[in-house]
Amino acid sequence: MTITSVNGFPVYAVTSKEVPCEPSYFQKHALTWVEGAKKYQLSQEEIEDLKKRYHSNNMSEEETVALFGELVEAGIMSTSTARDIYCGAIPIDTSNYDPSKNHGVLTKCDDSSDFGLSGAFGGLGAMLGVSGMDAYRNMYEYARRTTDVDVDSSRYFQEYRQFLDVLEKL
Repeated sequence: MTITSVNGFPVYAVTSKEVPCEPSYFQKHALTWVEGAKKYQLSQEEIEDLKKRYHSNNMSEEETVALFGELVEAGIMSTSTARDIYCGAIPIDTSNYDPSKNHGVLTKCDDSSDFGLSGAFGGLGAMLGVSGMDAYRNMYEYARRTTDVDVDSSRYFQEYRQFLDVLEKL
């Protein structure tokens, strides 16, 4: 068991030695990705190549994960941002987080909206095949409104916007 602390409060976490686990489909593939040099947009040739293989409103989980991998390797996003987008995670400012208070996942939440967000979405990657790009756009807008980080300077939100730009072109 690993013991760490957040703002002085102990946090206990089990490791794979105590509880064996199988990585998800996304995790298995993410381990093979090599992050490319950071860039802010794809060339027209790169977009055309992606258009031949992906359609943003009709993709399986396998295609969605493959697209994330290509964008990571192209330098549009980091592996951690791809994982967070895929899982529906929303960044929080941990300097404001007080684990002794009941906030749920987001520090901006009040008691009426207190729920486990990450478990509620449980993998937006699967939603792309159902709701298409709108699912990602809606999650982005929700995250932007509820987070307590600076959206304009956050790497997560910058890379998420780049991801949405690519999806719009597909």
